[in-house]
Amino acid sequence: MLYESILFGSTFVMTSLILMTGCSSKKKAAPSVAPSPQSASKSPAATPSVAKSTVSKSPATETKATETGETKDTTNAETKNEETKGNVRFVWISEMLIFFQDEETNDKTEAKKDETRQETVRKDDDKKDDGEKKKEEDEKENDKKEENKNENKKKKEDFIRADPTELSFESATTSQKKLRLKNLTSKKLMFKVKSTTTNTYLINPVFGKIEPNNFADVMITHRPSGKREDKLVIVSSEMLGKELEMAKTFKQIKTTGNDVIVKLVST
Repeated sequence: MLYESILFGSTFVMTSLILMTGCSSKKKAAPSVAPSPQSASKSPAATPSVAKSTVSKSPATETKATETGETKDTTNAETKNEETKGNVRFVWISEMLIFFQDEETNDKTEAKKDETRQETVRKDDDKKDDGEKKKEEDEKENDKKEENKNENKKKKEDFIRADPTELSFESATTSQKKLRLKNLTSKKLMFKVKSTTTNTYLINPVFGKIEPNNFADVMITHRPSGKREDKLVIVSSEMLGKELEMAKTFKQIKTTGNDVIVKLVST
């Protein structure tokens, strides 16, 4: 709206200046001076013979002619000056219009750049918000899994107790020690013994059963190895299926008793 107002005003001023220049030129262009009656008359001393005499001009006529020529020259010079000033004004107005057009173009370009920057910032903020939301959702999911895991642990009972909870062996020799497992319930249990290494320790039996409130012994054989630490994990559940199929049964069910950990040390 501002640009349109400036353009309209500049056009109006330019048109007015051109019209004023034209009118001024017309007003200052004086008509040719008509010769005076005296210039048309001949000198009294002139002879009637045209062939032998020459017509002489009076001093007044020559003076008026000179003044007329000077007036014409002055008028032409003033007219040229006015035309030059009008051209200068026209060029100045044109330059002003170009200047305002460039300013408006620059403003539009800057506005577009600002919109682009704002859009980029908005997208970055949206990405950050999405990343934070996803992170929060992942944390909630992990917390939920942890809670479920803890609840499952709480639901499980201590079916078996191991004695001792740590076994030590000499690293350079072969030796064997006994691990006793006690059934803490009034139900018949089955158990499975898992080791973190099968090359150093041999377990017999890997699968077994324990009568209610009774014991079961497991033999742990150590073979020569370097100094290291390992562990046994004993999982248990109520007796299901046939005794000979305990390995298959453990693959199909979830254990109901808490895991028992026994530390193995080779020194």
